[in-house]
Amino acid sequence: MLNCKQFTDLASDHIDLQHTGWKRVEIRLHLMLCRHCRRFNRHLNRSSQTGAAIAQQIWHSETAESEAIFSKIIQSPPSDKTP
Repeated sequence: MLNCKQFTDLASDHIDLQHTGWKRVEIRLHLMLCRHCRRFNRHLNRSSQTGAAIAQQIWHSETAESEAIFSKIIQSPPSDKTP
């Protein structure tokens, strides 16, 4: 049985459907039993969907505003800060 730390390490891959077999069963079982991880998983899903929607909007838009946003994203250096 997974604990919460193990679940959070696997959560992103779970959303991307990278796990199969027994690992997927363990993840689903943990989600059935742990309301905190269900909430975390729900927020992770929403963040992923929001990011994908924004990226799609920027990618398919031909306006000057979206071009400016896209260029800022490309030019932004990666942050070295860890929360």
